[in-house]
Amino acid sequence: MSDVATLRVLAADADRFRGSRGGLVRLLREVAADVVLLHRVPTHPASSHRLGALGSDVGLLVGAGGRAAGGAAVLTTLRVEPTTTTVFRGAGGGIALLAGRLTGGQRFRVATVDARGDDADQAALAAHLLSLVGPADGVPTLVAGPLPGTAAGDTLARHLADLTPGAGPTSPAAEPRRRPLGLLGADVAARGLELPGEPGRRPQLLSRVLPARPTLVEVDLT
Repeated sequence: MSDVATLRVLAADADRFRGSRGGLVRLLREVAADVVLLHRVPTHPASSHRLGALGSDVGLLVGAGGRAAGGAAVLTTLRVEPTTTTVFRGAGGGIALLAGRLTGGQRFRVATVDARGDDADQAALAAHLLSLVGPADGVPTLVAGPLPGTAAGDTLARHLADLTPGAGPTSPAAEPRRRPLGLLGADVAARGLELPGEPGRRPQLLSRVLPARPTLVEVDLT
């Protein structure tokens, strides 16, 4: 269980839930994150129940996103009290944004940017996210999104810093060679955490669940 003022955040590429659902449920239970930021959740018309069912199985609520956010989603535990949520879907992908507070009153923002399309569309999507977050105001902000090297990542990097700059490659999960996605932030200091079971059994098992290794951090909101 997290400390009163500590927020544990997991960012992952859900790959439309093509991997082992049982493995994903086990991973989320082991990690016990307060906030789960997902890319590429299913978006077809009959898929909305799948995200809610996954959350129910692991004790998480769908805070924002899903099909309406173009595959971006934010899931939270009951420790998180949402204050505002925003979803957006455009040519460059989608955004799920949740502003909230912990039960102890500590405020924060989290978002997922699911970017795709051409460079112009991706850059526009990332710029829209930055407009939603607004100028630095002291509220800890964490965003799961593309890292620099892509149009969206380069745009996000203008105002958001990589929270785990020393992390190794994450994709593909079994034999990582690159790190296309990560956690970025502003007004926040995060400590990167290993996934349960690393470095022994996790890589091969994880590759059956997700296309890339998730990013897990802990944030002190005091």
